[in-house]
Amino acid sequence: MKALKYRGPWDVAIEDVPDLHATGPDDVVVDIAYTGICGTDLGVVAGYYPVAVPGTTLGHESTGVVAEVGPEVAGVAVGDRVVINPTPYCGVCRMCRTQRINHCVNKDGTESGISYDGTYAHRYRTTSRFVHRVPEHITLQGAALTEPLSCVVSGVRKIRPTSLTAFTYVFGAGPLGLLYAWALSWQGLSPVVVETAPARLAFANKVLPQGIRAYGSLAEARREHFGDVNAPIDVVVDTTSGLLEELYEELAPGGIFMSIGLKRKKVTVDAMHLADRSLSVIGSIDSLHGSFDEAFHMITSGRLPAERLVSHVVPLEEYRTGFAALGCDIDRRVLAGADTESCKVLIASAPEAGR
Repeated sequence: MKALKYRGPWDVAIEDVPDLHATGPDDVVVDIAYTGICGTDLGVVAGYYPVAVPGTTLGHESTGVVAEVGPEVAGVAVGDRVVINPTPYCGVCRMCRTQRINHCVNKDGTESGISYDGTYAHRYRTTSRFVHRVPEHITLQGAALTEPLSCVVSGVRKIRPTSLTAFTYVFGAGPLGLLYAWALSWQGLSPVVVETAPARLAFANKVLPQGIRAYGSLAEARREHFGDVNAPIDVVVDTTSGLLEELYEELAPGGIFMSIGLKRKKVTVDAMHLADRSLSVIGSIDSLHGSFDEAFHMITSGRLPAERLVSHVVPLEEYRTGFAALGCDIDRRVLAGADTESCKVLIASAPEAGR
């Protein structure tokens, strides 16, 4: 079968690898249909997030059809359409027992697309605990957004504003930025999205929830949405990794700043200011206990029109085109802002495997 292998920064290629089969009693082998390109993938390829193990197959936001199962598997069967939870956890370490499964101390060697062969491939092997059957009324393209939405659910759980009238800003209109806008709106907040790339800004305003808008700058958002050029900043979700120092002094008393980007940037903050103004600076990554199930529910119940956020679908063999749509030019070794109307880009390993 074919698989997209990570060899090192800017060095990825499709290789022929042995086909996968169910070898353990609880194994589930999935014919992969679609895998979303994640910001983590961009960072790994560009060398900004140097965590992937060379030789690993990339990819983790996936759906497909069950091809083989082990003799003890219950709950799923060959032919079932499924979405994959790509972040196994042991369930017994202290992190897992305290509902911090995203920081399971035994996860080395198990993280799809990082330390375990992922889903930019024709097949993927997991266990029955980490697959969920997709209802017939949900497409496999839409269901592929379950894992990124799960990460967003984890972050939104941490945001506890003092009032639902809090002036809330999401910086960046990539997939996570738009998903945060949707998820925050479910919590009763009314976020504005700030996106400086014109093409992404245009796409965002086509797919945001009713009443939620995206603007080209913070100044425009304050002026046009809040009617106040000095509108306070109560809640920030920063998907860019770069805005904490710039916005820190502007946070209103009781303000919350969440950083979810994975680019390195050291910042300096005034600790007295932090305490004196009752500020919260927090980070979030991956799925927490139960967040994957919550995300799956939001998609299968129709609360999130997930398929609308899919902007491109490209075959596995044309992965360079998919990465380029997100500003990652593998041949030129450049990672820049997206200059196309893009959001979630899906790699199609075998779309004929399911709808």
